[in-house]
Amino acid sequence: MMSESEQLGDEAESTENGLASEEQQADEMLFEQYLAEEEDLSLPERGDLREGIIVEVRSNELLVNIGAKRDGIVPQSDLNRLDEEYVSTLREGETAPVVVSKLTTSEGMLVLSIADALQKKDWLVAEKMLESGEITVRKVVGYNKGGLLADFDHLRGFIPASHVVGLPRNMNEEQRNERLQKIVGQELPVKVIEVERQRRRLVLSYRLAEREYRAGRKAELFKELEVGAVIDGEVRSLRPFGAFVDIGGADGLLHVSEIGWTPVSHPRDVLKVGDRLQVEVLRLDPERSRIALSRKRLLSNPWESIEERYRVNDTILVTVTRVIDFGAFAQLEPGIEGLIHISELADITVAEPLKMVSSGDRVPVKILRIHPDRQRIGLSRRQADEIVGQALLESEAESYERNAAESEAAVGEPEAEVAGEEAEPEAAVEEPVAEVAGEEAEPAAAVGEPETEATEAVAEPAAAVEMPETQAAEAEDAPASETGGLETGAEPGAEVGAVEPEAVAEADADAAEAEEEAPDREAANSSEESL
Repeated sequence: MMSESEQLGDEAESTENGLASEEQQADEMLFEQYLAEEEDLSLPERGDLREGIIVEVRSNELLVNIGAKRDGIVPQSDLNRLDEEYVSTLREGETAPVVVSKLTTSEGMLVLSIADALQKKDWLVAEKMLESGEITVRKVVGYNKGGLLADFDHLRGFIPASHVVGLPRNMNEEQRNERLQKIVGQELPVKVIEVERQRRRLVLSYRLAEREYRAGRKAELFKELEVGAVIDGEVRSLRPFGAFVDIGGADGLLHVSEIGWTPVSHPRDVLKVGDRLQVEVLRLDPERSRIALSRKRLLSNPWESIEERYRVNDTILVTVTRVIDFGAFAQLEPGIEGLIHISELADITVAEPLKMVSSGDRVPVKILRIHPDRQRIGLSRRQADEIVGQALLESEAESYERNAAESEAAVGEPEAEVAGEEAEPEAAVEEPVAEVAGEEAEPAAAVGEPETEATEAVAEPAAAVEMPETQAAEAEDAPASETGGLETGAEPGAEVGAVEPEAVAEADADAAEAEEEAPDREAANSSEESL
């Protein structure tokens, strides 16, 4: 057995060995820390991005500590590249990003650049946005022949013209420059679509960002809106088949047949981009992402009070709007059209009754029947009272002449004053005007000939079409169209030009959407030259 003294000696030796081991571990940790500090204090490489602390603000440079063995300087030439407001924030003790431009100077200092560091950080941000697809809002600061220039902090991004919303492709250079000039100063949502740091290419897309935002907003509207809701909107674009209306971040289609009660050949005849109007939600189709709108339903229906303004057997003046195989449509007032059947255009003895009228003619007619509930009016030119009709035509002609005379008198007084002061220049101008008028006379006559031929071409098929009066009544009793126009239900009625059905409207909307989504990489590829 060990004695008590031996046991105490062993315990002391064990304790000493433990303390030595702990001291050794502490020394190793300090050594590793020293190595790490040595690594951090090693000289950086050119192009390295560091965070530096401003040690001293000198008259023409900044002294910056970047944690290396040597301090660095930011020369005045680099400070001149920075915004004045940002330079005013560079004080002693503040941190600033720097890039190593040169490793040493004659004084043994590192040459640093804050401007390059800020741009490098922006390039990194742009690359992250390209990967994530994030949408950012940027201010337009200029434009060139290829598109728009947008501020991207310390960089300049390029938005090709093909990626600018509301910029038609068929515009000439002058028109496009005017449109681009109006956008300068606006803040637009954009997506990063191309980043090439070495070539200094940063390409942005306003169209893709807008489309993504509107897609999300439209999904929200499908949850918020109900059929029949009345909302405010703004016309964003016009197409032959209708207008696209912004109803709060998403577009709805206002079909040409739903603009108003008066037939519209093209939406631009009554609307323009930027118009504010109220519309009613007709249909919601979340699966196809379609919102159908109507303006007509919010306007007073002229058919509701038709019997207060017109009576059966009255003789009135109408304007012929369309000549078709089985008769002619005539407008009584905006939104109200009636049918003059072929049998009611002229006496049966006339060989080609459809040649008796053409579009735009003002003719007296007799009202045969009125069906407000079905939006039908039957008219007869043959049965119109000749005396009343002639009196109406003469009264309208006198009224037109009187209004024209009053307009000329109102314009004539200023012209007389000017003529008295500048009589000689007017006389000098008369001869060229006469020559121009003489030169233009012949083309004007030539233009009129095709119009006559076109009228005859439309009228010829009608010569072989004759219907008894009973068939005329049947034609007028045919079902009404959605827009309140007249349809015959017979085969010739297909040529009336009734409003496009819903399927055609949706096909037009699909075509417009496909056109917007068509890639136009030519402008994007030319961005390098623009930048």
